[in-house]
Amino acid sequence: MTENIILIKRNEDFGRLYVNDKFICFTIDPHKLIEGVYNVNIDYSPKFKCNLPHISNEYFQMSRGFRIHAGNTLKDSNGCILVGEEVRVKGNDATLVNSRIALDKLLKELGGKEWRLIITGM
Repeated sequence: MTENIILIKRNEDFGRLYVNDKFICFTIDPHKLIEGVYNVNIDYSPKFKCNLPHISNEYFQMSRGFRIHAGNTLKDSNGCILVGEEVRVKGNDATLVNSRIALDKLLKELGGKEWRLIITGM
């Protein structure tokens, strides 16, 4: 049985998200989640009113509310990981393009399974 792995390779500006070694989209986040291994469950978000990936590990519980969701800039992140089909970097600012399309693609790829998220540098 293959383990379900989400891998985010990131630098200072943005990251690349892979699902079982398949590139899915780009990411930006405020680096509140340090490099490491996390659990991901797909569940209902009252804030976003839809099912989204929910991130946790032994150091913080799911009640903290780290999620992967749509958004274009760090102002949209609320400490979470944002996804987009394209990333544009200007100076120190990264902007994601087609965020909702990327999120739909990611959710389709993830299905309702449990996943392990690995965050690492590029």
